[in-house]
Amino acid sequence: MIESIKIEQLSKSFANQSVLKNINLDVQKGQFVTLLGPSGCGKTTLLRIIAGLERADSGCIATSHTQFMNTSQGIFLPSQRRKLGFVFQDYGLWPHMSVYDNIAFALKISGQYSRAQIGEKVRRALNYVQLDTYSDYRPAQLSGGQKQRVSIARALAAERQCILFDEPLSNLDANLRDELGQQIKMLASSLGLTCLYVTHDRREAQLLSDKIALLKDGQIHRFDSPENLFRHPDDEWIASFLDCGNIVPGSLLERDDATLWLVPRRALALDPAGSIKAEVVTSNFLADQYEIQAMLAGIRLRFYHDQPLKAHQLISLAVNWHALKSLNPYPTSRMT
Repeated sequence: MIESIKIEQLSKSFANQSVLKNINLDVQKGQFVTLLGPSGCGKTTLLRIIAGLERADSGCIATSHTQFMNTSQGIFLPSQRRKLGFVFQDYGLWPHMSVYDNIAFALKISGQYSRAQIGEKVRRALNYVQLDTYSDYRPAQLSGGQKQRVSIARALAAERQCILFDEPLSNLDANLRDELGQQIKMLASSLGLTCLYVTHDRREAQLLSDKIALLKDGQIHRFDSPENLFRHPDDEWIASFLDCGNIVPGSLLERDDATLWLVPRRALALDPAGSIKAEVVTSNFLADQYEIQAMLAGIRLRFYHDQPLKAHQLISLAVNWHALKSLNPYPTSRMT
C-alpha cells in the first residue's frame, strides 16, 4: 500500500532545455496535492515522471516501501509495477469497448482475478462514480463528464491507493467542472486516497486541494495550503498569478516607501472623502455584485460595489489599511 510519495532533487531536461530543477516534494498518505502553475512550468512532466511514463535525468522518487526511481543507484521501476492510478485529460477509453469492459480490461489481463471478482470490482467502482446503469454503454454514448467518471472508475476498480490526475476537467464546461471536481474530492476523502492533481486553473486548485505545489520555471516556488497561498502570498508573482488582489506601489497609496502592496478588492470602497483618486474603466456584474475596474496612475484597480459606475467617472476610494500586505518584488521560493 502506498502511504506517501517522496521526491528528492529531481531534474529533467529536453534537448538541453531544463524543464524541472531540483524538485523536492513530500506527499503524505490521504493528501490531495495539486501541481499548479502556468503552461510550460513542468507540472505535467513531473506527473509523468512520477507515473513512470518519463525518465528523470537525476533524483529519486520513493513511497514508504518502494523506490520508483533513483538515478544514482540505477533504479527505475516500470509504470505497471508502481500501482498508481492515472486519469487522463482525454479520458483514455477504448471506443469499441463498453463501459464495463473499459474498466475490467486491466483486471482481466493481470490474470489475478476470477470473472466473479472482476465483476464485483467493476460494479463497486461504477457505484462510486454513480454510473451503475451505464455498464453496457459505449464511450460515444456518454457525455464528457460521464467519460471522465469512467476513467476514474477504472483507477478505483484496480484498487489504487494513489491516483494521478492530468487536467481531468479541462475539456468540460464550467458548471460540470465544479460538479465533477466536488465528486472527485468527496471520493478521495471517503476512500482515503492519495491524489496528485495537475491543473493551471487556480479556482480548481483552491477548491480541491489540501496543499498546492505552485510551480514556476520548473521549480516548486511554494508548497502550502490554499488558504495560506491566497491570503498570504509572499511576492508579486504569486499574488499576480493567483489573482489575490491589486498590486500597488506604496507611492500611489500615499505611503512614503517603495514597497509593493497587495490591496484586496474588498479593501477598497467608494468614499467621497477617500484619499485615492481614480478613473472608472468598466463595471461588470459578477455573481451578486459589480466588479469595478478603475485606473490609478496607470495601475488597474479592481474593487466591488453594489451599483455600476459610468466609464470615465472620477471617483474617490477609501482604503482599509489593515487589510494590506507587503509583497517582495522578486520571487523567493519557500516550503512549509
